[in-house]
Amino acid sequence: MEQNDNTNSGILYTERNAGERPEQPGAKTWQVALLMLMSAALAAAAVVLVLSLGTKKYILVDRQSDTDATLISELLTDIKKYYYFSDEAPTSEKLLEDAAHAVVNGVGDPYAAYYTEEEFNSFRDNMNGNYKGIGVLVSSEEGRGLYVNRAYEDNPAYKAGVRDGDYIIEVDGTSVIDMDVNEASALIAGEDGSTVKLRIVRGDETLELAVQRGDVYVKRVYTEMLEDGIGYLRIDSFTGEADTEFDAALDELLESGIKALVIDVRDNPGGELTKVINIADRILPECTITTLEGKLVDPPKVYSSTDEKKLEIPYVVLTNGDSASASEIFASAVQDNAQAKILGTKTFGKGIVQTTWEFSEGNFIKLTTDVYLTPNGRMIHGIGVEPDITVEQNEELAGVDIFFIRRDMPEKDIQVIRAVELIKESIG
Repeated sequence: MEQNDNTNSGILYTERNAGERPEQPGAKTWQVALLMLMSAALAAAAVVLVLSLGTKKYILVDRQSDTDATLISELLTDIKKYYYFSDEAPTSEKLLEDAAHAVVNGVGDPYAAYYTEEEFNSFRDNMNGNYKGIGVLVSSEEGRGLYVNRAYEDNPAYKAGVRDGDYIIEVDGTSVIDMDVNEASALIAGEDGSTVKLRIVRGDETLELAVQRGDVYVKRVYTEMLEDGIGYLRIDSFTGEADTEFDAALDELLESGIKALVIDVRDNPGGELTKVINIADRILPECTITTLEGKLVDPPKVYSSTDEKKLEIPYVVLTNGDSASASEIFASAVQDNAQAKILGTKTFGKGIVQTTWEFSEGNFIKLTTDVYLTPNGRMIHGIGVEPDITVEQNEELAGVDIFFIRRDMPEKDIQVIRAVELIKESIG
């Protein structure tokens, strides 16, 4: 479930096997990296979809000193011994958990986090695309209930009959009209395999639908056919099976005989490093895609395209201010290797890596440890990727999700219209 919120925070995540302690710099282990700009709205979506992410990499961590341990121990002892309402106080475990959150938050790293094992597992599943729930995207509308912005096809809610534009007014007999969207999310969320009963208003109809909670799969790649044999391919995020979806979608467009392509990474918050590398490798000739360096990468790690496949037709890449992290790797790789024009507006500018590791059993920490550079060695963080051709979006569409723009009002999408014009000019 998602509420309207444009606040942004960032995640660029590297991972190893859960349960392993980080290794020293220079270690060769480098399995999965996730580069993600997460929004508060997406975080809210976790409640209904039950999202999350993956594990860690290598780092040297100083062990907590005896003095620090004694300080915490004495604090807990005195609280238990002298606090008058000690019977009502949180447990020592809860106080320690709160203290751990506070210590990490006090570092000053906006992307740092402390996770309990439960929090970490949810975080990991979220980013890996392992969702449980009913598969809807909703917002709260005063006096009308929860508006269904999207009922994702082939998922539990859709299969039960929920459709875009419906209003959910009751969940298991409880009214959600004017209820906080997070509170309503908690009602809709539940055990895998259990059933939630929804009362829905659709136009003049009122429907009673039973939805069995279960696996939710949200597509990452969407395609369209534009005019004059020009294809359109949008990547919503570089998570889940984005690379597999991209290959299948591109093959289908090519088989249909497209002469050119618009690749859209607007509003794409990023995702998994391996996914963006695979997708870039699919369209680029032999070249550098990106380089990672920093505290944990010694020497720097260069990611390259193999040239086994490349896109032989003209294409344009669309970006905007919400294209972040993995999207910026993709756009800068295309740009620095002079393969296509970048059109739209400057990207978000997140080029740093967060690493997460288990520092004690069931306790995880995430800190900024590395940066990534474009093929030409440019720093992206705090700067972003400037498009080759700047085209501002229609003001009327400000804040509207790209999915809805393409579904409901493509004729107002100035950036796609200009991309098509550019392609026509280039191919005559």
